[in-house]
Amino acid sequence: MNTPKVSVLIPTYNGADFLGEAIQSVLGQTYPDVELIIVDDASPDHTAEVVRQFDDPRLTYIVHPENRGADVARHTALQASSGELVAFLDQDDFFHPEKLQAHVVFFEGHPDVGFTYNARFELNYSATTIRDLWRPPHNISLADLVLWFPLAPSDVVLRRKWAQQMDLIGGRRGAEIAHFGRLFLAGCKFAYVDRALNYRRYHSGRIVKDLAGACQSELNNQVKVFTDPHCPPELLALRHIAHANLYMYWAYLAFAQNETGLGQEFIRQAARLKPSILEGVPSEVVTHFLVNCIDDESQNHESLLQKVFAQLPPEMARLSEQYSGAAAQGYLLKGARAVIWNRPADGRSHFERAASLGAQVDESFLSTLTHQLLNYEAEFGAEAAQDIFHALAPYLEKLGGRASVRRLNGSYSVNRAFHSYRAGEYAGVPTTIWQAIANDPKYLTNRGVLSILLRSSVGRWAKLG
Repeated sequence: MNTPKVSVLIPTYNGADFLGEAIQSVLGQTYPDVELIIVDDASPDHTAEVVRQFDDPRLTYIVHPENRGADVARHTALQASSGELVAFLDQDDFFHPEKLQAHVVFFEGHPDVGFTYNARFELNYSATTIRDLWRPPHNISLADLVLWFPLAPSDVVLRRKWAQQMDLIGGRRGAEIAHFGRLFLAGCKFAYVDRALNYRRYHSGRIVKDLAGACQSELNNQVKVFTDPHCPPELLALRHIAHANLYMYWAYLAFAQNETGLGQEFIRQAARLKPSILEGVPSEVVTHFLVNCIDDESQNHESLLQKVFAQLPPEMARLSEQYSGAAAQGYLLKGARAVIWNRPADGRSHFERAASLGAQVDESFLSTLTHQLLNYEAEFGAEAAQDIFHALAPYLEKLGGRASVRRLNGSYSVNRAFHSYRAGEYAGVPTTIWQAIANDPKYLTNRGVLSILLRSSVGRWAKLG
């Protein structure tokens, strides 16, 4: 019997409602040389019935006699697998049909790479519509892996020898921080497959049990990287920032679940480690809370923000002065997201509410839109991104006048020029830069912009010569 090229590992617990879609997304891949190992971590639901619906010799189903956690289930699956490449898939996520083909082709062309990852589509909570497009850094760093969560398990494919070096038995919540960080330190080469190739599902109303234990687990996984003998000094210097980021995240969850005392403890720890999170308008911590509040479209982010602000420690009560601006900004962000992902009625409603609250089209919002347009273009092409730009323009003009549309056009154009320049595609750079300048003359005095204008012109003539 031939060894399959790719082994896909799915740990599952009480995931019967979504597991079938995950299984089908693997068995329906354009790349057929695959085996699927499902480990049922003692689910009390009808998981077994779902699996039995798939009569395919590529599927292996293993049942744990007792619940031991997702990482232990992944370890069981890995031990039972035999593929040269190993892909992870969470039970309620699913793959794009070309996911494995794209990764296999990349690995075949890059024998020095041990770990690949891709962009993904984020789904709306408890829905199948797209909420956002997440594109991780092209050249991911160790700091990226430790300071935040740029990768989910379903984004990742590894060569077998590197998968076997992951300490899955000892994993708890947030274990991917340690898994991926320590692989990086061990010399594993990471590389980006530049497409959105899986879909990540979220669920409304989900409660996290034992918040304190979960937060501590993630902190412990950060510590595993920081205490690794190969950890470089420049990363060690970021240890307090990494811990503060986690404390901010868990503070929000605690406040959202009305665990006020725990939330206050977490946010105080975050501020102690990184005092700057309380500075500025909006402050970093307010922006962090807002981003989390708008994630679930089925909930009113104004109410969520009010609940969070009401639970802040007394010494941070002044942050509540930023509530009105944050609430208005939330509708701007939700409106843009709805327009981009083809929910025009929601987009119109959100932008109207933003206008009624006096929302401002500021540089922060335009920067976010620029980033979203660039991501959309990278996935769907320049023409599709232009369509999105034109769909957003009337709302921007109503809120911030024609000048706001021109500023977005300028920001989008200049960033496209830098992207083309870095890719060595010099021919279109001058035209794109002049478009940026025509929309926003400030770029005439930007040294970086003028530099790539000159260098791209020289580079273009050098290629022609």
